[in-house]
Amino acid sequence: MPTSNRNPFNPGQWVCYTPTSRGRGLNAMTDLSALVPGQRYRIARVVDASYVVLEGFETSPTGGLHWSEFSAAE
Repeated sequence: MPTSNRNPFNPGQWVCYTPTSRGRGLNAMTDLSALVPGQRYRIARVVDASYVVLEGFETSPTGGLHWSEFSAAE
């Protein structure tokens, strides 16, 4: 997980979903519950410099996930 408090990710970048237990719990009843920990996803856009919206989840009512739920993909 990134150590900075600033979002290091940009649209088009590949990230790995590395959720905290809190993050998984918050998304348990949403379409984002389909995300698989350890899986790579591509960022469609960044919202308010803190939230990333993933490709394929652009219409999610949650408005994205906090960037700290991801790590840079290899």
